[in-house]
Formats: sequence, C-alpha cells, structure tokens
Amino acid sequence: MTSYEELLKTSIVKFEREIFPLLVDNKLIIKNPEFFHHSFPKRVDRLEIQKASVESKISLLHAHIDSGNSLENFDDSILTDLTLVLTQTIFGYFQIFESYLLDCVDLSKIKMSDDDPKFSEIVKKLSEFRNHDGGLIFHYDGLRKFFNVEMSHVLENDLWWLNENLEFTFEELDRTIISFNVGELQEELAGINALVLAFTKNYVKSFDGVNYDNMKNTYPHLFQ
Repeated sequence: MTSYEELLKTSIVKFEREIFPLLVDNKLIIKNPEFFHHSFPKRVDRLEIQKASVESKISLLHAHIDSGNSLENFDDSILTDLTLVLTQTIFGYFQIFESYLLDCVDLSKIKMSDDDPKFSEIVKKLSEFRNHDGGLIFHYDGLRKFFNVEMSHVLENDLWWLNENLEFTFEELDRTIISFNVGELQEELAGINALVLAFTKNYVKSFDGVNYDNMKNTYPHLFQ
C-alpha cells in the first residue's frame, strides 16, 4: 500500500514540474503581499491536528484488521468519526488552495472578473488560456482531474452522504454513485494537501525569496 508521504511526494513533483512553471512562465501568477493572512497559520495548525486524529484512527483500524478481524466488526463510531474528519480536512485544504488561486492568479489575464469566481470556473479559464503563440498551455480534463474539481464541488455544495458501509458517497453528474472508503479518502486528502504544500513553497520561493528562509522556519509543515 502506498504511504501517505509517497502520495504527497508524487503530487508535489507533478505540480512542480508540470503546473507551476507554466503559471510563472506565462505570467499568470501575481505577487500578493498578504499571501500569508494572519489567520492562515492557525487554520493550518488546525488541519494538522485533524490529520493527526485521522492517523491515530487509521492506526486503530489497521491494528483491528491485522488481528484478523473484519471491517464489519470495527467500531462504527470510530469509523464514522474517521470518515467525517477526513472529509472536513480535505475541505479545509480545498478552501486554502481556492484562496491561493483567487489571490495569486491574474484573473484579468485569464479573462475572468474578480467577482467571487468559483474554483471550477478558475480551473476552466486557466485551461482556456492561450500563450503568445496561440497555444493552450493546459489540457482541461487533465487540469480538472489533477485539481480534483469534482471533489471540491461535492464538498463545497455538501452533496455527499454516508452509505451503509459508512463510506463517503456522492452522485456524479451522470448519476453514477461513487463511494470512497477510508484508504481512498486518504488518497484524496494527500492530493489536495500536496497542492497546498507545493503552491506555498514554490510561490514564496518565486515571489518572496527574501523571506523564504524565515517563512520556512516559521511554517516548516508548509515547506516539505
């Protein structure tokens, strides 16, 4: 089974190699002097606490399964709490990443007003941006999948429920029912966690190099 750290690393490397350089090279990113809002560290600290809670509950689940017990015999209240905390943490990271796009992407350059656009709209406009040669720099389906727009939409609009197995469940646009177990939800968490980490590190290095070392020491969990 792929570890959480391995999942993080895979997504971080992809963002650093395939996404952020294109944003910078095409001058789609602007310097925001208030990149770290005063409440930001407190929110990240809360998410780290939630992740620690997730890890402790997953350890209990693994110990239960490794002892030869079935998932059906695992404590329903712990499994419910685990699914809920995972979901809340994923949503928290999505909110941070959405704020990054809103505050750091030049919305006028992708022909979008700053009238509170939605996450999905920003991703779509980024995919439609053409460089000086008239070429698209992103593939819409690839960007949409990597930024996990579907999950963001489900969480933001509260369109999910717990099925009979206490799994995170939602209905896609074509009415297909999708369910994620704990392991799959943790992969979803790693994906958006990685985007926040990678954007933070690369944005500060590119736009506030003078304070990079200070920020790295102050917020080490954001500069993995």
